[in-house]
Amino acid sequence: MVCSRLLHALCCCFCRITDSVPGDELKQSKVPRHPRHSTNHPQKVTFPTMESMEWFNIILRQLWPNSQHYVNHLCKTTIEPVLRSALEEYRLTSFSFDEVDLGQIPPRLNGIKVYDEPSLREIVVDVDFEYFGDSKIKASVSELSFGIDEIKISGRLRVVLKPLIGHYPLVGGVHVLFLESPHVSYNLTGSANVFDLPGLRSIIRRALEEQIEQLMVMPNRLPIQIANDIDVAEFNCPIPAGVVRLHIVEAENLTQKDFSILNKGKSDPYCIMRIGLQNFRTEIFKNTTNPKWDACKEYVCSSDVRFGNEIHFEVYDHDRMTDDDFLLMTSLSFQEIWKNEIDTWLPLTETDSGRLHIKATWYDLSDSADSLQTQLEEMSAIQLPTKKPLHSAVLVVWVDSVRNLNDHPGTYVRLSVDDLEQATKVSERANDPLFRQGFVFLVRNPWTQKLVVEVVEQKHSRPRGKVEVDLNTILNEPKLEVRGKEFALEGDWGGTATLRLNITLRILKKTVAEDADCVAAESE
Repeated sequence: MVCSRLLHALCCCFCRITDSVPGDELKQSKVPRHPRHSTNHPQKVTFPTMESMEWFNIILRQLWPNSQHYVNHLCKTTIEPVLRSALEEYRLTSFSFDEVDLGQIPPRLNGIKVYDEPSLREIVVDVDFEYFGDSKIKASVSELSFGIDEIKISGRLRVVLKPLIGHYPLVGGVHVLFLESPHVSYNLTGSANVFDLPGLRSIIRRALEEQIEQLMVMPNRLPIQIANDIDVAEFNCPIPAGVVRLHIVEAENLTQKDFSILNKGKSDPYCIMRIGLQNFRTEIFKNTTNPKWDACKEYVCSSDVRFGNEIHFEVYDHDRMTDDDFLLMTSLSFQEIWKNEIDTWLPLTETDSGRLHIKATWYDLSDSADSLQTQLEEMSAIQLPTKKPLHSAVLVVWVDSVRNLNDHPGTYVRLSVDDLEQATKVSERANDPLFRQGFVFLVRNPWTQKLVVEVVEQKHSRPRGKVEVDLNTILNEPKLEVRGKEFALEGDWGGTATLRLNITLRILKKTVAEDADCVAAESE
């Protein structure tokens, strides 16, 4: 019975991937893509390092016809409102799914790898997923009808079973995500040459592709709750495991790409760092083959990040008139960084010249304010004056609900820490809107910064109630957190209206080498 619940959850999430997010090509990044990132898909992809999953494919094939009703319900109640909101930004209104036909061909799982780490209290599974099916979707937007067929999706899919509980069904829920943007292609069809309208095809494609990234490409993940008695906030927005501080120091002996009468052979190099959906790009150094970028970037990491995840580095030569030239590629695994401090020249691939100098440090997250001063002093010592500031803490905010509004407009909650801003989804007309969304911020100095939370009326995009929380007050709380606290709203919706929040602060703390050795010994 337990297995059937888990299989049902996995099947449901596969259905959601397959029918909610079509696109007719690999997502185009704002930064260059190396030629190896091709959008052409083989008819059959095999991964010999993974264990076979033919037994599960047989189960999935038999379950597939029974998923039709669930997928139709999912599209109408969950995916349709999100896409409707996204397309309204492009002045395309009234989006709706008219028909969703799953077809006869189910997804395939070509391999599986389960990571053996009992100390994590979760089970991490990677599967190589592909869907080259015959499903068909009919939809309409702004009184124009169109169809989607020949959908193809493939990529490395991660399934995290957590939390592990001591009673039926033994697993509280499942988190599902792609480790990198999956390869996606599809065919758009439309009556009366609907896609001949200028820009309409690209607008619809862009809106659809953005949804899969926001839904479940790392660091985003899709939570599927199985047990009813688990902590919803902790399951949907767990406290991160740590922060990695990456320092792209320099490169040397790069290939000379630019030649002219005045320029005897140099390049204008810059470096791109990729982690899942996140990209970071350094500045461009002119006329050199030995750039010194000294650029830092910090990433908040989940507990499963060290399994099978890599940080990719690519160096390009900037050209104003033509496409930028590829110079070198290399990577660093999170397993190497975890509980370690790295200062190394990375080996390169696909190039005969050049190397890249990288520093990386893993920081655990402490629930004690005692480590804050040490972290601030360390930041000050390594701070690069011309770069973005580093951070000393992580702030996790769970927006649960708003109660006792004076009227019933569509509302959403907007959160900000200085110039960093995030927002919940819109809750339609309700006197007590329920949001239940979590957000993570990197914080420079909790002693001086504040969290601002605003309840915004969607129609006029203006805040009607506000709560301000000085983060130094959280430093005085036990374990640096407040849970389930009702904050009184200030503003138009003041009086009896309240906002229910969980606020958790965690301080970055460098792991001592001896502690890392102890952890490794315990895991053995």
